[in-house]
Amino acid sequence: MKNVKPTKAWGISLLVIGICTLIISITSIIGTDIPDMLKRILGVAELVALPVLAYTSVKMFTGRDKQ
Repeated sequence: MKNVKPTKAWGISLLVIGICTLIISITSIIGTDIPDMLKRILGVAELVALPVLAYTSVKMFTGRDKQ
């Protein structure tokens, strides 16, 4: 994680969370059933991206105070 800039990791994790949430919510609204395994994979992807988003957000906002 040291080689990746916080803004890049923040953007990627935000994009992953957004796409996964959209897929799950749109299929739920439409009433289309997606396979259970796909829902679980999307949920795990969100769970992995969430701590990355939190960590990079803290890194970005604490870095601003020092400048």
